[in-house]
Amino acid sequence: MTIEGYKRVKNQKPSRFSLQNMLRCLEDPENPSAGPYLRFINLTGNWHPNMELKFTRFKQLVFYIVMTLFFSHYLKCVIGLNLDDLLFILQTAPFHMGTPKSIFFRKYHHLWQKMIDYMSRTELKQLSDEDEEVINVMNEYIRRSRRVLYPFWLMAICCNISLFTEPYQKHQIVENGTDIYVPLFHFYLPFNQDVPPGYYYSMFIQTIIGNIMSSYVISWDSLVISTFIFFAGQLKISRVYCTRIIDPESKERSHENIVACHRFHTSLIEHQKLFQKLISHVMFIYLIVVSINIGSCIIQISNASGDLPVMMGAMVFVLGILTQLLMFYWFSNQVTVESLTVSSGIFESKWITADAKIQKEVALLQHTMSKRLCFRAGPCNEMSLNTFIQILKTSYSFFTLLKETK
Repeated sequence: MTIEGYKRVKNQKPSRFSLQNMLRCLEDPENPSAGPYLRFINLTGNWHPNMELKFTRFKQLVFYIVMTLFFSHYLKCVIGLNLDDLLFILQTAPFHMGTPKSIFFRKYHHLWQKMIDYMSRTELKQLSDEDEEVINVMNEYIRRSRRVLYPFWLMAICCNISLFTEPYQKHQIVENGTDIYVPLFHFYLPFNQDVPPGYYYSMFIQTIIGNIMSSYVISWDSLVISTFIFFAGQLKISRVYCTRIIDPESKERSHENIVACHRFHTSLIEHQKLFQKLISHVMFIYLIVVSINIGSCIIQISNASGDLPVMMGAMVFVLGILTQLLMFYWFSNQVTVESLTVSSGIFESKWITADAKIQKEVALLQHTMSKRLCFRAGPCNEMSLNTFIQILKTSYSFFTLLKETK
């Protein structure tokens, strides 16, 4: 697909209402791979390239209100030492990751803008070059991104419905002749939240604020996973460039190709390090949160051996957490795998026909291209499938230990 094709996407008017047309409208010709996810994160207010718009300022106000209410919820749980509330926070910890994800995204907003500008600039240049092989690789990784993340959005919507409808199903539990109303969160609000009508006002506010927080989580996850896929795809394109570095008819063109290939790959490594900086802190917090969350769910499963619905619900929740974690570690691992195959493209070129000086440049290029790229969650935890498997083994060992000590 050429750049004109992406412009047609922008100008195209759907002839009828359908899911396919709706998804097509999410595409952005200025951001070929990250377009739908930037639209989503812009809707949440975390991505705000134009602060002059009134709607953008309104979204900023909503963000500060959401953060204030959730911090009041955490403060209330700590001050009141309510174990049930603390356990509920542990059980829904991945949902509460919207707080650090949003805060760190806004803190490094200028770096995220630099990262996204690089992605869009790189893809638009490749489209304008109209290199069929390169565009095929690009189309392939963009399609993969859509196939992964659109179902992820659907799964997140289903999880939201399950999370936010549960208290409505449980409210008005009678205990010793007294009606007990189950809330979602314990925000500081200027009215009594324990009995109607204050309870229903509170639940309405909690449902809206909770869905906004969930949108922060989903939009951040989508952008990060799509960026992983971008790096894996661009490493494949870098390998394509490596196969073309030698022009048997021109020593000068061979030298220019080597320089261009080296410059492209060096820029890719530079922005990979930038992306590592942007996600490292959040992924480290996420790893700790998920580990604690899995532990609390395993305890819930072991204590609910006689209650099949509760046990099945906890098992499904654990499966959902591990699926979300697997997406991060799988696509991060894909970047590492692709980085190890880039230099092999050099040996597919006609380097053997070049003169000694060009072959020396090829050897230096091969050394540069053989650099192993990886992402880390924190200072030492590599985001790879081996690490994910270790997390599963640790969780199983914890479950076995808990079962044997009961």
